[in-house]
Amino acid sequence: MKEKLDRLDISILKLLQEDNSRPHKQIAGVLNLSSTTICERIKKLKTEGYIITSVAILNRRKLKQEVLAFIHLRLSHYSDEIIDAFKYDISRIKEVCECCTITGQYNIKLKIITTDNTSFSGIQRNIANIKNVQALESYVVLDNIINDTGFSF
Repeated sequence: MKEKLDRLDISILKLLQEDNSRPHKQIAGVLNLSSTTICERIKKLKTEGYIITSVAILNRRKLKQEVLAFIHLRLSHYSDEIIDAFKYDISRIKEVCECCTITGQYNIKLKIITTDNTSFSGIQRNIANIKNVQALESYVVLDNIINDTGFSF
């Protein structure tokens, strides 16, 4: 894998973060390069693992997904076996869209998106009933102040 990105790679990544649907020809125009050069660089960035995938970011409210919440939870023990079992159980709950191990009082952070508070309450109960979940604390998002999916270079 390449050790360091050059300025052109970084410029391409910035533009793709802003709008991944831009045609390569448009990116080439912005950067004063040929479409072929841009195509080759993007292909290389994908091959080297800098670009994992290209996705659309959806408006959850337009899709009637009104509740965005985070659940911090603590597992009773923290072994590979318990983590693997937890991963299996949590991956079966379709409303869990992110799961991270974290430091601090809790050791897992979940991001939940669902239709309403009743649904969220049921999801919360399902998570609390997963084997080895010792404690959990929930935070419902009232408003997004910054909603950015990009990296700063």
